[in-house]
Amino acid sequence: MERLLSIPVHGIRAVGTAAVNMCLVATGGADAYYEMGIHCWDMAGAGIIITEAGGVLLDVSGGPFDLMSRRIIAASSRAIGERIAKELQIIPLQRDDATN
Repeated sequence: MERLLSIPVHGIRAVGTAAVNMCLVATGGADAYYEMGIHCWDMAGAGIIITEAGGVLLDVSGGPFDLMSRRIIAASSRAIGERIAKELQIIPLQRDDATN
């Protein structure tokens, strides 16, 4: 977390739900958003909005976004998303499509 917080930023903001935070990226109100532990239904709709607005979705590992992984980086550019991914410590999560 210390490494992530040392990246020069103008500010850190969270305005509510994952979908609202992701739409903030889509509108240009934020450069990026990341989350681990949310479910596919929390990010599916806003994910479409981000990509249609020209943003990118990545896995927190920096790889391709996987809707069922329960983790996401939504960013205004691939460069910003990849820079954030390099600083995150990934936590293991049960996938949304996993059988119990």
